[in-house]
Amino acid sequence: MIQDQQLLKAIGQVITRNIKSRIRQNKITPATPNKFKNKATLTDSGNLLSSITYAIRGSSIVVGTNVTYARIHQEGGTITPKRAKYLAIPLTPAAKVKRPLEWEDTFIRKGIIFRNLGNDKIEALYKLQKSVKIPARPYLFISPEDESQISNIISKYYDNKIRRSFNGS
Repeated sequence: MIQDQQLLKAIGQVITRNIKSRIRQNKITPATPNKFKNKATLTDSGNLLSSITYAIRGSSIVVGTNVTYARIHQEGGTITPKRAKYLAIPLTPAAKVKRPLEWEDTFIRKGIIFRNLGNDKIEALYKLQKSVKIPARPYLFISPEDESQISNIISKYYDNKIRRSFNGS
Protein backbone atom coordinates (compact mmCIF):
# COMPACT_ATOMS: atom_id res chain seq x y z
CA MET A 1 0.00 0.00 0.00
CA ILE A 2 2.90 2.39 0.70
CA GLN A 3 4.04 2.10 -2.95
CA ASP A 4 0.48 2.74 -4.15
CA GLN A 5 0.50 5.89 -2.02
CA GLN A 6 3.68 6.91 -3.86
CA LEU A 7 1.83 6.51 -7.16
CA LEU A 8 -1.08 8.65 -5.94
CA LYS A 9 1.36 11.25 -4.61
CA ALA A 10 3.14 11.45 -7.98
CA ILE A 11 -0.18 11.90 -9.79
CA GLY A 12 -1.35 14.56 -7.30
CA GLN A 13 1.87 16.49 -7.76
CA VAL A 14 1.53 16.45 -11.56
CA ILE A 15 -2.09 17.60 -11.47
CA THR A 16 -1.47 20.50 -9.05
CA ARG A 17 1.73 21.54 -10.86
CA ASN A 18 -0.12 21.62 -14.21
CA ILE A 19 -3.11 23.54 -12.83
CA LYS A 20 -0.77 26.17 -11.36
CA SER A 21 1.18 26.31 -14.61
CA ARG A 22 -1.99 26.94 -16.66
CA ILE A 23 -2.92 29.79 -14.32
CA ARG A 24 0.57 31.35 -14.45
CA GLN A 25 0.63 31.08 -18.25
CA ASN A 26 -2.82 32.70 -18.47
CA LYS A 27 -4.39 29.66 -20.11
CA ILE A 28 -7.62 30.13 -18.14
CA THR A 29 -10.62 31.24 -20.17
CA PRO A 30 -12.14 33.66 -20.32
CA ALA A 31 -8.93 35.52 -19.51
CA THR A 32 -9.39 38.95 -18.01
CA PRO A 33 -6.46 41.36 -17.84
CA ASN A 34 -5.41 42.44 -14.38
CA LYS A 35 -6.10 46.17 -14.00
CA PHE A 36 -3.17 46.91 -11.73
CA LYS A 37 -0.27 44.84 -13.07
CA ASN A 38 0.45 42.81 -16.15
CA LYS A 39 -0.50 39.52 -14.51
CA ALA A 40 -2.48 36.51 -15.59
CA THR A 41 -6.13 35.96 -14.67
CA LEU A 42 -6.57 34.64 -11.09
CA THR A 43 -3.12 35.79 -9.92
CA ASP A 44 -3.80 39.23 -8.43
CA SER A 45 -2.62 38.47 -4.87
CA GLY A 46 -1.20 34.99 -5.46
CA ASN A 47 -3.35 33.54 -2.65
CA LEU A 48 -5.46 31.34 -4.90
CA LEU A 49 -2.46 30.04 -6.83
CA SER A 50 -0.47 29.15 -3.71
CA SER A 51 -3.48 27.51 -2.04
CA ILE A 52 -4.04 24.87 -4.75
CA THR A 53 -3.05 21.52 -3.32
CA TYR A 54 -3.99 17.86 -3.28
CA ALA A 55 -4.79 15.27 -0.64
CA ILE A 56 -4.85 11.50 -0.82
CA ARG A 57 -8.02 10.02 0.63
CA GLY A 58 -7.91 6.25 0.50
CA SER A 59 -7.36 5.37 -3.13
CA SER A 60 -8.46 8.80 -4.42
CA ILE A 61 -6.73 12.11 -5.07
CA VAL A 62 -8.64 15.27 -4.16
CA VAL A 63 -7.37 18.51 -5.72
CA GLY A 64 -8.65 21.88 -4.55
CA THR A 65 -8.19 25.02 -2.50
CA ASN A 66 -9.47 26.41 0.79
CA VAL A 67 -9.67 30.01 -0.48
CA THR A 68 -13.21 31.31 0.01
CA TYR A 69 -13.45 33.09 -3.36
CA ALA A 70 -12.17 30.09 -5.35
CA ARG A 71 -15.64 28.72 -6.11
CA ILE A 72 -16.95 31.93 -7.71
CA HIS A 73 -13.98 31.92 -10.09
CA GLN A 74 -14.37 28.21 -10.89
CA GLU A 75 -18.15 28.27 -11.41
CA GLY A 76 -18.96 31.94 -12.01
CA GLY A 77 -21.86 33.81 -10.46
CA THR A 78 -23.15 37.14 -9.26
CA ILE A 79 -21.75 38.97 -6.23
CA THR A 80 -24.10 41.28 -4.35
CA PRO A 81 -23.44 43.37 -1.25
CA LYS A 82 -24.26 41.74 2.09
CA ARG A 83 -24.30 44.72 4.47
CA ALA A 84 -24.42 47.71 2.15
CA LYS A 85 -26.47 49.04 -0.72
CA TYR A 86 -23.56 48.88 -3.18
CA LEU A 87 -20.31 47.03 -3.79
CA ALA A 88 -17.29 49.33 -3.84
CA ILE A 89 -15.04 48.24 -6.70
CA PRO A 90 -11.47 49.55 -6.23
CA LEU A 91 -10.18 51.64 -9.10
CA THR A 92 -6.60 52.12 -7.83
CA PRO A 93 -4.04 49.93 -6.10
CA ALA A 94 -4.35 52.11 -2.99
CA ALA A 95 -8.12 51.58 -2.91
CA LYS A 96 -7.57 47.82 -2.80
CA VAL A 97 -5.96 47.99 0.63
CA LYS A 98 -8.44 50.34 2.31
CA ARG A 99 -12.18 50.36 2.76
CA PRO A 100 -14.14 53.34 1.46
CA LEU A 101 -14.91 54.59 4.99
CA GLU A 102 -11.21 54.62 5.89
CA TRP A 103 -10.50 57.49 3.47
CA GLU A 104 -10.83 61.11 4.53
CA ASP A 105 -12.31 63.92 2.47
CA THR A 106 -14.29 61.78 0.03
CA PHE A 107 -17.45 62.45 -1.94
CA ILE A 108 -19.69 60.53 -4.32
CA ARG A 109 -20.61 61.66 -7.84
CA LYS A 110 -22.37 59.52 -10.47
CA GLY A 111 -21.67 56.26 -8.66
CA ILE A 112 -17.98 56.92 -8.04
CA ILE A 113 -16.28 57.63 -4.72
CA PHE A 114 -13.68 60.35 -5.15
CA ARG A 115 -11.01 61.65 -2.80
CA ASN A 116 -10.22 65.35 -2.66
CA LEU A 117 -6.45 65.80 -3.08
CA GLY A 118 -6.48 69.57 -2.69
CA ASN A 119 -5.56 72.24 -5.24
CA ASP A 120 -8.73 71.37 -7.18
CA LYS A 121 -7.46 67.83 -7.81
CA ILE A 122 -9.48 64.70 -7.18
CA GLU A 123 -8.84 60.97 -7.46
CA ALA A 124 -11.43 58.31 -8.31
CA LEU A 125 -11.16 55.51 -5.71
CA TYR A 126 -14.17 53.21 -6.13
CA LYS A 127 -16.97 52.51 -8.53
CA LEU A 128 -20.26 51.69 -6.78
CA GLN A 129 -22.28 48.82 -8.24
CA LYS A 130 -25.35 46.89 -7.08
CA SER A 131 -23.82 43.62 -8.27
CA VAL A 132 -20.94 42.17 -10.25
CA LYS A 133 -21.17 39.17 -12.55
CA ILE A 134 -18.06 36.99 -12.43
CA PRO A 135 -17.68 34.73 -15.47
CA ALA A 136 -16.81 31.09 -14.84
CA ARG A 137 -13.07 30.59 -15.23
CA PRO A 138 -12.62 26.87 -14.67
CA TYR A 139 -9.07 26.20 -13.54
CA LEU A 140 -9.48 22.97 -11.53
CA PHE A 141 -9.58 20.42 -14.33
CA ILE A 142 -7.53 17.64 -15.87
CA SER A 143 -6.53 18.45 -19.44
CA PRO A 144 -5.78 15.91 -22.17
CA GLU A 145 -2.07 16.64 -21.62
CA ASP A 146 -2.53 15.90 -17.90
CA GLU A 147 -4.22 12.60 -18.79
CA SER A 148 -1.27 11.66 -20.97
CA GLN A 149 1.22 12.47 -18.20
CA ILE A 150 -0.83 10.53 -15.65
CA SER A 151 -1.05 7.56 -18.00
CA ASN A 152 2.74 7.60 -18.41
CA ILE A 153 3.26 7.76 -14.62
CA ILE A 154 0.92 4.80 -14.10
CA SER A 155 2.58 2.78 -16.90
CA LYS A 156 6.07 3.39 -15.52
CA TYR A 157 4.93 2.60 -11.98
CA TYR A 158 3.43 -0.76 -12.95
CA ASP A 159 6.27 -1.60 -15.36
CA ASN A 160 8.70 -1.12 -12.47
CA LYS A 161 6.47 -3.12 -10.13
CA ILE A 162 6.29 -6.04 -12.61
CA ARG A 163 10.06 -5.91 -13.22
CA ARG A 164 10.73 -6.03 -9.48
CA SER A 165 8.40 -9.00 -9.04
CA PHE A 166 10.24 -10.93 -11.78
CA ASN A 167 13.59 -10.02 -10.26
CA GLY A 168 12.45 -11.26 -6.85
CA SER A 169 12.62 -7.84 -5.15
